[in-house]
Amino acid sequence: MREQVIQTVKQTSLSIIQNEIQAVRRKNIKKTGCRVIENGKIGVAGGMGEVDCEKLYERAQQGLAYGIDYDVPASINFSHSTQLASLKISDTELCSRITALLNNLKAKHPEFAISNKVNLNQVSLRLSNDQGLALEHADAYLSLSFLLKKADSTGIMDSFFGLVDRQLDEKKVADSISEIIEAYNNLLPMPTADLPVIIGQGTLTRLFQRDLNGKIVGNHSSLLQNKFGQQIFSPDFSLMIANDPVETFGTAFDMEGIVTPEDLKWLVKDGVLLRPYTDKKTAARYNFANTGCADGNYDSVPSLGGANLEIVHAGKTLAELLNGQPGLLIQMASGGDFTPDGNFASPVQVAFLTDGHKLLGRVPEFTVNGSIFDFFGSDFIGVSSDKIFINGNERLLVTKLAIGKL
Repeated sequence: MREQVIQTVKQTSLSIIQNEIQAVRRKNIKKTGCRVIENGKIGVAGGMGEVDCEKLYERAQQGLAYGIDYDVPASINFSHSTQLASLKISDTELCSRITALLNNLKAKHPEFAISNKVNLNQVSLRLSNDQGLALEHADAYLSLSFLLKKADSTGIMDSFFGLVDRQLDEKKVADSISEIIEAYNNLLPMPTADLPVIIGQGTLTRLFQRDLNGKIVGNHSSLLQNKFGQQIFSPDFSLMIANDPVETFGTAFDMEGIVTPEDLKWLVKDGVLLRPYTDKKTAARYNFANTGCADGNYDSVPSLGGANLEIVHAGKTLAELLNGQPGLLIQMASGGDFTPDGNFASPVQVAFLTDGHKLLGRVPEFTVNGSIFDFFGSDFIGVSSDKIFINGNERLLVTKLAIGKL
């Protein structure tokens, strides 16, 4: 069987230093990979730019001699197309609009400098084979990464604003950055009450990347090894593989041509641990269901990567989850990690007090810690149904963590 992967990336990158565009870099890259799969073995070859696919297939055929095992079911007779590349903005227009945005913020907040990157990305991926597989993904989006630094600060950055979106709403971006700066300048005393913690999902779900990895589970090395089929988290807690390109800015299919079936997306449902995430080879080796989480470069053998994980929200906004009390929204918490037994601890460099509608002010630095079985268990409050624009337009996790002095 012959398979082909074609990736294209067209990017315009604006380098920003102290509210000014200092450089514009462009790239336009096409990558083609060819796979030959025969008798449970796989060979791969790849090239950049315009290539002769027949020569790549010849090299891939020769690569079968390396004896790389790949005895898995083929993806056949399936087609899927995602077309999201509706953003149309020229490099000139992008530079003009970003310059106006930066000038506006500089005039409004002269005490803060904005630096880092704005990228305009146009990407596509096609995966096909000679057995009827035809998958295609195309997208266009902006990624804004602004580091905010106060003039009298000795640090590299004091706060930030990040966003990935398929449109550029300068007013909304400017208003959000202004809200962050104004809250940062308003230093409040640390609340004495036991307040909920609001945090990006990925900070606390990253343990699942390790301990629900099919290879880790298959080798009996997972913290959650003997807990499958048990309710070990809150009945309000459900975790699933997210593969909706509108939400993830990624493909609906993996690098083996699998679109995860709806019933296999659930890794945890209503607190019950259901399954690990896998690719074809891992699923076959350990007798797991294949959840379609294969990754790899265009010219490499597909293998198990990470999974896009998402905690399912229960239909309540951030303000509704807070239920009339303020919460501590963690913006910057670097230096933290999990222990092997599932305990998490981290210093928090920047956090804001919020009522769920707006930022009220900044609180002093502190530490957080807790066990995964608590902050996704009895202390779990929920995930916001509304996306919080000032925090990357993401749905935020609300739970309870022990708070200490830094």
